[in-house]
Amino acid sequence: FIFDSTELATPPTGGIPTTLLPRTAFDAAVLQSSLVGTTEPFSQTEVPLGTRWDLESQTWKIERDPSEGQVLVLNKAGAGPETPQEPAVLQRTALARLQRWGIPTAELGAVRQVKSFIQSEENAVLEAPVLHRHKTFVMRAINGIRVEGHRAVVSHGPDGSFQRALISWPALARSGHLLRTRLTTAQIEQRAREALWAEGETTGAVHLSWKYVPTQLSTGEWALTLQVAAVMPSVTGATSTEEPRVIDVDVSAVP
Repeated sequence: FIFDSTELATPPTGGIPTTLLPRTAFDAAVLQSSLVGTTEPFSQTEVPLGTRWDLESQTWKIERDPSEGQVLVLNKAGAGPETPQEPAVLQRTALARLQRWGIPTAELGAVRQVKSFIQSEENAVLEAPVLHRHKTFVMRAINGIRVEGHRAVVSHGPDGSFQRALISWPALARSGHLLRTRLTTAQIEQRAREALWAEGETTGAVHLSWKYVPTQLSTGEWALTLQVAAVMPSVTGATSTEEPRVIDVDVSAVP
């Protein structure tokens, strides 16, 4: 194996930030006023499914699962005709919405702004792609290290209106985290070799990077455990592309 361990050069040293997204952020009233930003009255649409609750108003629909830290917001009114939009402005607007809801700066990681398109087909003829959404992807990170599986996607319509938010950002516990490791880079590389061998890999380029893996505690909050992701490159063939393979590497994380 040829390891790229550049991202392991600086071991994690920080603790859990003082300010975190509170569990109360998933309360219905907070979601309505701070995340959606509406005064419309909401009603429960059906019997709760487990810990998931569905709420609906004239214009909005909210699906929330406080236990899993998941929220889906949908604008039932839809968007208007496409108008010129500045991606940087939409990104700032999306971040401001998330921070108003309660996500602190200390939990913000990488942010990516993209456009999505739809394309129709009629009588075997493809029509020109049409802009569907402006999407802001916000990754969760603690001390600059990505939290696996936690992110928010805020979507604006072609007219710049807020249309959708899909969020997985559960509240973190104040204790119980394993945020650091005493292993050296050489020791981590050896563990990566062993993990790759166990998965049937024998050779190739491997990129190593830190990540935090979340686990739910009995309190309902989530704790983070430091791991290393061993990522092998994608393989493109004549008819298909194999996604990069990611192998988790245990680093004997400590508090």
